Formats: sequence, C-alpha cells, structure tokens
Amino acid sequence: MQTHVTARPGFRGLDLKPGYDSGDRLLETFYVPVLSRAVKYDRSVGYFRSSSLAAAAKGISRFINSGGVIRLLCGAEITPADRDALLNKHVLDEAFARRLAASLVTDDEVARRRLEVLAWLAKEKRLEIRIAIPVDASGQPLTTSNGETYFHEKIGVLRDAYGDGIAFQGSVNESATAWARNFESFSVYASWDATATHFNYWANKFEDRWEGKVPGFRVYDLPEAARLQLISLAPDQVPDEVDPEELPAVGDDAVVARYLLEAPRLIGAERLAEATTGVELFPHQRQVVARLADTYPRSWLVADEVGLGKTISAGMSLRRLLLDGRARKVLILAPANVCRQWQDELFEKFGLWIPRLDGNKIYGAHPSEVRKLPSGANPYAEHPVLIASSHLARRVEHHELVLAAGPYDLVILDEAHHARRTHFDDDDYRPGRLLQLLDKITQSGAAKAIWLLTATPMQLHPVELRDLLLHAGLDGAMANEHVFLEYFRQLAREGNEPNWDWLNRTLQSTPRPPTGPAEKAVLDRIRRQVGVVEAAHIERFGTDGASAAEITSNLSPAGRDALRLWLRTLSPVGQFVTRHSRETLKAYYARGLLRQKPPDRDVRPVIIDFLPEEQELYDQLDEWIDRLMEAHGKRRGAGLVLTVYRRRLTSSWAAIRKTLMRRLNREELTLDDDFLEEAEGELDTGLGGTVDDSQAVPLTEEELSELRAYVEAMRNVPDSKFEQLRRDLDAARSAGHSTIVFTQFTDTLDDLRDRLFHSYRSQLATFTGDGGRIFREHEGWVEIAKRDLVDAIRSGRVTLLLATDAASEGLNLQACSYLINYDMPWNPMRVEQRIGRIDRLGQVRDVVHIRNYFIEGTVEELVYSALASRITTFTTLLGNLQPILGETERTFQTIFRAPRHERQAAQELALSRLMESIDSVEKNGIDLTLEDPMPVPDYPPSPVMLKDLQDVLVDRFGSILDEPGRPVTWDPSRASRDPDGWTALATYGNPRVRDELARHVGKSLPDNSALVIVGEPDGPAVAVRADRSPPELIRSLADVDDLGVAHARGDAERLARDLLSREVNARKARADQVRRTQRRQATASFRRRFVDLIRSTIAAGCAASRYEGGAGKDPMSVWFELTYDRTSLFAYAEAFRRKLQVPLVELTSTDLATMLKPIPDEQWRVIRATRGLDLANLMREFNENGQSPA
Repeated sequence: MQTHVTARPGFRGLDLKPGYDSGDRLLETFYVPVLSRAVKYDRSVGYFRSSSLAAAAKGISRFINSGGVIRLLCGAEITPADRDALLNKHVLDEAFARRLAASLVTDDEVARRRLEVLAWLAKEKRLEIRIAIPVDASGQPLTTSNGETYFHEKIGVLRDAYGDGIAFQGSVNESATAWARNFESFSVYASWDATATHFNYWANKFEDRWEGKVPGFRVYDLPEAARLQLISLAPDQVPDEVDPEELPAVGDDAVVARYLLEAPRLIGAERLAEATTGVELFPHQRQVVARLADTYPRSWLVADEVGLGKTISAGMSLRRLLLDGRARKVLILAPANVCRQWQDELFEKFGLWIPRLDGNKIYGAHPSEVRKLPSGANPYAEHPVLIASSHLARRVEHHELVLAAGPYDLVILDEAHHARRTHFDDDDYRPGRLLQLLDKITQSGAAKAIWLLTATPMQLHPVELRDLLLHAGLDGAMANEHVFLEYFRQLAREGNEPNWDWLNRTLQSTPRPPTGPAEKAVLDRIRRQVGVVEAAHIERFGTDGASAAEITSNLSPAGRDALRLWLRTLSPVGQFVTRHSRETLKAYYARGLLRQKPPDRDVRPVIIDFLPEEQELYDQLDEWIDRLMEAHGKRRGAGLVLTVYRRRLTSSWAAIRKTLMRRLNREELTLDDDFLEEAEGELDTGLGGTVDDSQAVPLTEEELSELRAYVEAMRNVPDSKFEQLRRDLDAARSAGHSTIVFTQFTDTLDDLRDRLFHSYRSQLATFTGDGGRIFREHEGWVEIAKRDLVDAIRSGRVTLLLATDAASEGLNLQACSYLINYDMPWNPMRVEQRIGRIDRLGQVRDVVHIRNYFIEGTVEELVYSALASRITTFTTLLGNLQPILGETERTFQTIFRAPRHERQAAQELALSRLMESIDSVEKNGIDLTLEDPMPVPDYPPSPVMLKDLQDVLVDRFGSILDEPGRPVTWDPSRASRDPDGWTALATYGNPRVRDELARHVGKSLPDNSALVIVGEPDGPAVAVRADRSPPELIRSLADVDDLGVAHARGDAERLARDLLSREVNARKARADQVRRTQRRQATASFRRRFVDLIRSTIAAGCAASRYEGGAGKDPMSVWFELTYDRTSLFAYAEAFRRKLQVPLVELTSTDLATMLKPIPDEQWRVIRATRGLDLANLMREFNENGQSPA
C-alpha cells in the first residue's frame, strides 16, 4: 500500500487518508511522503530519551534537504529528587541536564541513526528542543508516576512551502525500553479542506504548549549540557536522507507489472536471459551467446570442442531470442537419443517450455501433456517452437513437411557433422539426406537463421566444413569448394609468400559480414604490433579498389605476418565459425576468469596379447571374412556388412558370435546409429535399423557349415581382452575412480554386463540407444532416466557405466574420471566424442585417464600407432587435423578391401598416404585451431533479476503460481522434468509468470505515468523515466519503484522513440544483409541446377547426333535447336538463362560434344521430354520463391 502521489506541488499533491495506525506501514504511507514536502515540523514527544526521540524522528531524514526547521516539545521523567531541585526554579539544574544527556545513549542501530539526523539538524541550528515539566495548580513540579508520559496525546503540525499545513493527532503507546514496539494511531487534518477547523485547533494547541501558555506544565529551554551532548552525536557528513527503517520504494502495481512484462524486450537487457535463471555462463559461453544473439539473424557454426557446453551456449542464446520476441518460430533438430535431453535442459536450466516430437506424438513440458497427432497432420507445424529428431527429419518424405511448416525464425541443428556428403572422390556433389534437407532450407529461404552445432565439423574431408558454412552464410567466390580450400592452402604456406593478388581478388569477390567486435579486437592487436600506419594498409586488403602489390610493398615482415592474421580473421572460419578449445579455458584459468582448472588427460594404449588358441581362431575368422570380401565385395552392401562383421570380431568374441548365430538363424543384422549413416545410399534399412545381410552376402551350404564350426569354437575360447578389462577396473576402483567403458556394439555391452554383474551389482549401469538401465536388488534390471543416471554416478551410487556410442553424444559424465575404449572406432573423432563425455566443464578430477584397447598385430593397432607417432591424438585435439582423423576411416577401408595376399602392401601404401596427408594438412590445411577473438561482452546489469520477479510476484502481488500437479519453484536447482518430481522454475518463459504479470498490468498505463515505454510490436522496446530533466533510461526495477511525478513526458517520449529508431534500424540492416546473402545463395543454387540440367541435356543431344556414325553436332547447335523448338519446354530456356545471368559459354563448352557415349533418337526424345519437365519445375520453383538474380 502506498500514498498516491500526483503532479500537484506541496501537500495538496498527496492523497492522504483521514487516519493511520501501525498496520499501515507508516513510514512509506505517511511520514516519508509528508516530510518530503514539508519545510516546517512541530512535534510533541513523550520523553527526551533515545527511544522516544527515535520514534518521533521517523522519516525525518527526508527533511534534511528541505532547508526547513523543526521544533520538538519533549516531556521528561521527574523523580522526587528532581522535583525538589526544581522547586521555584525557571532553569533546569545541572544534575537534571546531565541525566537528560545520558538518556541519549543507545545501542539500537536505527535509533542511533535517527538521533544522528536530529543532531545534525541541531548543529545546523535547524532544530529547537524544549522540555515540558508537569506542575500542580500552584506551579510546583510533579513526579512522573507509573512510567506514564505527561503527553497522552501526540501532536504533529507540518507546513509546506505553499502555506498549506497538515496536523496529525493521536496517541502513542511508547515502551520505555524499545521504541520499535510502539503502537501508533492518529487522525490527519488538512488546512485547505473540510478538516481545516481541526487543523487550526491542533496547530494552535501546539503553539500554546510551546509558549508555555497552557496550565498544567512549565516549559524550559533544553539545558546546554544536553544540547551539546546531542550535537556531539552529529556525523561529519550529511546523513543519508533515507530512513533506516524505510523499505525500498515500491512502484504502482500496474506500472511495475508493465515494466517486468516488457523488460526482456528492452534495449540493454542482454543479461536478463541469464540473470533470470540459475545458469552462470563461462566466459567463452558468453562469447558464443554474443555471437549468436547479438548478430541475429546471422547464421553460425558453433564448433567448440566436446565438453565445452555448446548446448548451454545455444540454449541461452535461444532464450534471449524467444524472450525478446525476435524468434517466434523455431525448429530444433537433434539426434534422436538427445532430443529428450534438449527438452529437459531447456526446461530445467532455461525455463523454456518446448514440446518434443517423438514418432507420432507430441510430448509437452509436463508429463501429462502427451498428444497423439491426428492423421494427416504435419508434425512440424503443430507448435511454433519444436524439438524433433534429425534422424526423422532427414527422411526424404519428411523434407517437404519440414519446409511446409516454415518459414522459421531459427533452425538449430545439433551434431551437425551428421549433415555431410556420401562421397568425396570426385566433383559430383552427392549430399546425404540430412545435408539435402539443409540445402533445401537454405535455398528456399525457409529459415532466417541457422545455428549448426558440432565439435567436429570435418569428419572425413575439409570440404565438409565448406558444405556446412554455406548454411551459415558463406557466399561469393569462397562458396566454391576449390577456392575455399585454396584460400587456406595459401595462408598455410609457411616460409613462402602466398599469392597476395589471388587472395586480394578472392576477398573482393566474397561478400563480407559487417565488422564486429571480434574484427575490431584483431585490428587493435595488429595496431599494437605494427603501428597504425601498417594496420591501416592491412585493413584495406581485400576491399574494393585495393591493390595487393601496393599494400604488401608497404608492409614490414612483421606487417606481413599481421596481414596473415587478418586474412585468417576474414576467412570463412573466422567469419562464420565460433570455436573454443581447452586451451581457451586454460588461458581463462590463468587470467583468473575460471575458478577450476580444466583437467589434463592421461591417455595410454593397452595392447591385448592373445593366447595361442585365441589368436588361431581370430586369424581363421579374419581370413573367412577376407574370402567373403573377395567373393562378394562388389555386391551392393556387401562391403558394409562385412565391415560390420570385422569390427564386431575386433570388439569381442560375444559380438561376433551373436552376429554369426543370427545369420545362421536367418535373423537380420542390426546396425547401430553410426553404421546406419554409413548404410545410407548403400542398403535399404528396415525398422530398428536392420538389414538383410543374406542378400548382400549370400552363403553356400559349405560356408554355412564352416560358420557353424566357428560359432561352436567360440563357446570355450579364452578371453584375454576381458581379463585385461577386469584388471583395469580393479585398479580404477581402488584409486576411487568412477569408470565408463565404451563399446560400439550392444552385444559386447550385454556380455560385459553379465560377466561384471556379480562384482558390481547395484553399482553397475548401462546406456545404449534404448536408454539407461540400472540394477536394483529387489527389482532386477530397470530403466533409468538419463538425468537420474547422471545423478547416480555423481553421488557414487553407480561406479561403473557400460555404454555404446549413443552415450558419446549428449550424456555428460563429469563425475567419471576413468574411461576405457573396449574397442576403437575407425574414425578417431568418435573416440574424441567419447572422451568429451568426461573431459568437460565441471570435471571433478585434475586428470582424466583414458585407456584404449588394441589387439596386438591388428590393423587397428598399426594404424593408431602410426597416428600416435605423428600427432597427439586424444591428448589435445588439433582442429586442423580433424579431416585427417576422419581419413583414418578410409585408411581402414582401403586396407581391408584389398585381397588378403595383397594386405601387407595395401597396408603400407595406405599408411604412407595417411602420413603424407598429415604433412599436407599441417602445411596447407584449414586452420580450425583459430580461437574466437570475440571479446567477452561487457553488457550493462540486467534490468530484472530472478529475485526481483520473486519479490514482486510473491511479496507484493501475493501471487500463487502453483497449480494442482504443477509445482513451481524459485530455486533453479529444484527445477525438474522428471515425472516423479516435476517442478517448474518461476521465471520468464513460464506461462504462469507471464499470466500473473499481465493480470496486474491492466489495459494501459495512465497518461501521467512517469514510466514511458515505447516499443515495436514483438520487437525492441525502450523504457524512460519522465520524472527527470533531462529524461533518463530506466535500468532496473529500483528505478521504477523510485519514479516520481512525470513532468517531462514529452522529452521522455522523444528520447525513447529516438533510441528505438536506432535499434530498429540496426536490426533491419542486419536482417537486410542476411536476406541479400540468402537471395544470392538461392540464385546461385538455381544457377548451378540450371547449368547442370542444360549441360547434361546438351551432352545427351550431342551423343544422339553421333549415334550409328552420325556426323555429330557441336554443343552450341544443340542449344539453339532446343531453344528454337516452340513445341518444347526448352523454348523458355533462353529467357531463363538471361534472368539467371548465366554466360552462354558456360552451357556450351566443347567438352560436352564427346562427354557421353552415342545414344539412339528414341532415348534422346525421352531425355529431352524429361529434362523439359525438370526445367519447368525449376522455373516454377524459382518464381514461387520470389527470386531475382543477385
């Protein structure tokens, strides 16, 4: 409750009640507003002692700056000795004065501070005190009986600068020991309204008492000793004008609610998204959020190393965009096994209620919110913000559904390295299905922005990075894969001058995003290194009209090194990738920006030495697989099936035995997720990722008989690998480590689980693509949610986790510090992703231990040993060597697909080429190790904190946010999506918080409100206070609570509109720049497709003209025949070529004349008709997308 304040000056601007008591928060509702406008204050006080004076001085701090004066008439306690001393005297004696002075001593902090204010006013000669002594009819002093004060009634009279007055009169039950327990009750009278008669009565009565004109007491001046004692309490500085008991100012409910509702959209509210959660970002994560959120709608590839919290960075960036209204339609695509984790983390950490698509059902934030999709519904259009499986979305039949549900403000693709080509051996671009989907989204302009998240953007080839960066905005010359790769080769020419002219021209023909904080930071560094003159030359490089020769001739050797740094900053990696490594964290730790040191890695290979009988059986099976490869290797899918056999053989006896038993039982081969990706385009996979291996590799009866013998032999074979595992687990356990054991195959995992169970029992858990399982003594093996599994490991209830690679993406296990790779994937990047589960932010140990198992003499051991001799694989991940680690997989395939008798030579050749590739990449590779130079942003404080929301909604509004079955918490650590403990965080993003604030806002703010908010619908907003001249931005809830009378609304509105206009224009400029890039990319895509279509058609026409010894036509003649045929759809080809601005020579190059073998006329007619329809569809798509050449 507050006294309503209007724009009128003086007391008449206060809307006072007729009376008050202690239940009315007297400081805020009466004393402070009245004393703030008073220039004179008369007050009667029960006693001259610290407690009574403190009670009378409530709110007196607000009187300090008024220049006014105070008169206090104080009663006094009279003892019989005092009475005798005062008989027939008109001046208080010295003993009495000393006792008065002593009564000012107090241990109470509030009383002391109020006495300091009175003392300061006395020192300034603005306070006068008189002492009233009760007397009898003959004028002789009376003693005070029973502790009662002479003044049973309290009188206060105040006057303002305009001549108006307020009087209050009532009673106060003052405690002699604790003024804080006083109960007050009084009536209020004004000099200008119907109560003026009462005002005059009490004002005159005080005046008579002050002058000693009222019978019954005698008035004395305050003794000098007491006055000096009071003045001695005065502080050296002007006291604070806020009363020590005064609660913080509280604004009008509707005004406060409006401010809180609009706060996320305010300019300068960059910190609000974080400040209203329990998440505390690391410095590098703040850099990422600045990249993603501040530059929206730019697209980005977030390539932070595994374990550095990419999901947290993306989640906080998404929270900012959703809260400030820039993003309203969002699609989050993630691998199926981490979709639930995305939903959990967005809800628990960021307070975002985002539904998840799983199969034909939508799972909302609450366990009860499960809805089956109606038949024929587009699942991606069911909710404006949705999490869905990238495995589902990449299906060809889902591509159009994803596009039809757009356009999107944002698409997030987690583990984006899954979007890649299927082949790299030629110039033919053959994207996998997920990359196809990305291509369609970008080319159709279906998303304003795309965020690609992956620690390993280059799995097999450097061009994979270029393919992803096309979706982050890479445009112009460097969008060409050959130019892209050449740019980095030029910069990597250590000891040799790059082709500066080529680099200059390439940059000039590559559109560049606007210079931002990262580029400015690099330029500042260059200026410090080489000075402003050379830095100016460097900054001009690659701009229109710049001459490479002129610029480089003006640079010193140090200047040329600085130019290389600048060109790396302007590279596609520097412009479209934000990347941080563990070296970043170590640097932050050294600078004191991190509290905990990132862990070191202890990586060791463990060579398994087989017993003779093991080795013999292993060699026999290895040879059997080789024979099958020679016999069936060219059949569709045979290579993949036999690769799975071979890798299962290396994994464990159990894995290969179960695989061969299924083959004998005519069961289909089940592929794990990694192999499903490899199968894409090679094999048809059924439900559950199964393939019919009998079709790919048919076996004769003799081969099946041999297979049965192998299966039988494996029943009793020793297992040296498992025995090594047992020894390592015992060592880890004795050292207090929790351990995770990774394998590629569930068959291996199941075998390890059964054999380790008796040693670990309830301390053993598993995690596969089907989720987590844990053993409970009275229930057996039961399912366990991912978060509960993590909690069980963190608490020490589980000390051993067996996992497949399903856990290498999305399961965060900082509580584990020992990791065993029971089998080694052929792509070392997969191993890095495994290690990233434990080597991540929050790891509890200084060192994490990694043990990699190899069977002695196997190709796996030889290849990894060769790698380890050249690079620090798994100790530090060198970013520019990522594609080499991916190429390792091709090395394995090359070796194993060679005939057995050529295996040794193939192995030597493949390893030699791998080493040469490492040399080449080190000299010419893409520099992905470049740390993001983006400065850690220094945003202003958040305008609203989580505590502000709690104070307003709970303490001021008394809101009840809980609903039946939907508890709400203000403690971020308690937020949970667990069905048994579901609890929502009360913050922005929670529908109940939004609804409660909206309920208190009302329809609109009053015209005279000092809060001025100007904003765009669903866009930015500006809050300005109109009670200041000049007006000021409102930066916090405290500013809103402190608002006074609006006397500058016009100026405030102009300031708000001006600031808003600047922000809107800046956002529009960014959006326009992104749209121009998207239009250029889309047009370039149409150009490529048009050129490919026309060139293939012309090549077919030339081939037809050479059929059966025909003379043959040149490509230009075929082009003219096509375009002059008015009965054909190719009649529109020339007009479309002109619209796309494709040079004719690009369509009719002479190599087309003999590109294809001769074909008959009938086949040519079919091709021409088919390609004509393709051309018509392309032109229709072009027009539907509203494209224009760029």
